[in-house]
Amino acid sequence: MVAGCWSDSPAASAASQASGYSTTDIYIVSGNAALLVDHAADTVMLAELQTGRFTKIPVSAASVLDVKVLRQPDKIILLHKSDINQLTKTVLSYQGQVLSRNGIPLKLAEGDHVKWTAPAGKAKERIMVQNGNIFRLYQSPWRQPSVTYDAKLSDERFEYVSVLDWDFQGYPYLAVKYMAQGIMSEYYWVKTVNLYTKKETLFDDFITDVEVSLKGAKAEVYTSNVYDSVYSPVPANLVRPKPSDIQPYYQLIDIDRGTKANVLEGVFAANDDGGGWKTVLANGRLFVGDLMQRSWSLYGEDGAVIVRNQSWPGEGAARFAGYDPERKTAFFVEYAAGKPSIVAISVK
Repeated sequence: MVAGCWSDSPAASAASQASGYSTTDIYIVSGNAALLVDHAADTVMLAELQTGRFTKIPVSAASVLDVKVLRQPDKIILLHKSDINQLTKTVLSYQGQVLSRNGIPLKLAEGDHVKWTAPAGKAKERIMVQNGNIFRLYQSPWRQPSVTYDAKLSDERFEYVSVLDWDFQGYPYLAVKYMAQGIMSEYYWVKTVNLYTKKETLFDDFITDVEVSLKGAKAEVYTSNVYDSVYSPVPANLVRPKPSDIQPYYQLIDIDRGTKANVLEGVFAANDDGGGWKTVLANGRLFVGDLMQRSWSLYGEDGAVIVRNQSWPGEGAARFAGYDPERKTAFFVEYAAGKPSIVAISVK
């Protein structure tokens, strides 16, 4: 799965906010499909990558709270908010057909964020709800949480330490991303938690923004960064990546052991127009874009090279949407006048 705004590259930053480049979440479904949640147009669409066809899903983008892609059986789960502030679960096929829709009697409060997990073994489907520092895990009949966790952190060096993002794919593992803010200082931290054993490990050594995704008892951590005037000059007490330094842009955390190891690292150059890198983790592959060279590479989760140094369409603003290894074709989403289109690139 991949989602989130993409405004790190100079070309993307120059694009209009309404263009879709920086207002669309993209979830890679397969080598032939991607789900686009466009918050500017308030639409949800299934893109067929081979044909370039878009199918509109009858759900408002503003109501979408979580998206999960399942395999065997192949389904897409949309969790979205109803008019009465309750949850609705819509199940889609990989072709965008609505297979089912049902309500979940879990009342949401203002500021609630949710993630859905599929049934596993004897466990029923579950929903983790986060509000501020508090996490609550629910399952049918959805009345009382089965697990509650307080993720609050404090550090005398900083004025605020707040939950910025998190991931939960199934009990007992949770990963929480924090922002620690002080006077002219801003840092990103990641804490991993085993909710059963209560083991917690805090990683506070990141010097750029970070994303985290859970896969079983492992947490995959990947970074993106753009070198520009924002970091020049920087406050003396604020550490930021330098173009001459080796950057560990993909790391793997063993949650139960509390250890972190670098899997992929490299140097990304910069010039007067900027530079840096953009990473996207999707379906067991890591897309890495070089913002200055306007090139991209694709790796496996073990760091193995799939393709390297390919030309990045759209001057580095196009959004990665999937890769078909059989046809050796990569797919990107581009926007013209706010409308998306699919660009297919043959891999050399």
